[in-house]
Amino acid sequence: MSSITIDLPPETYKRLEAQARSIGQDPATLSRALLESALQDRETGQSGTAREVLQAAGRVRPLSPTLRDRIIPAVTLDEVRMILKQTGGPSLSEIIEDQRGPKT
Repeated sequence: MSSITIDLPPETYKRLEAQARSIGQDPATLSRALLESALQDRETGQSGTAREVLQAAGRVRPLSPTLRDRIIPAVTLDEVRMILKQTGGPSLSEIIEDQRGPKT
């Protein structure tokens, strides 16, 4: 594997470090993923789906076995939204925000 050294302003490096720490990676690993993603986007002329961008940045994790067991394959997102709307409960976005907790 080849190596490269990039001089970053201190503030940029602090941001890189913080983001890497938040996803359990070191700055070099996150930098490599971000660079690979940016190069691929430039080569294809597309920015990719949100999932692809998040995956390249290390922000997507596989579902836990507990969550995987809760998946009902035949139910669509539209059906879930309709059911939640009929019950008068919170919207799907509100449920997700509640489960995520406060932003830090």
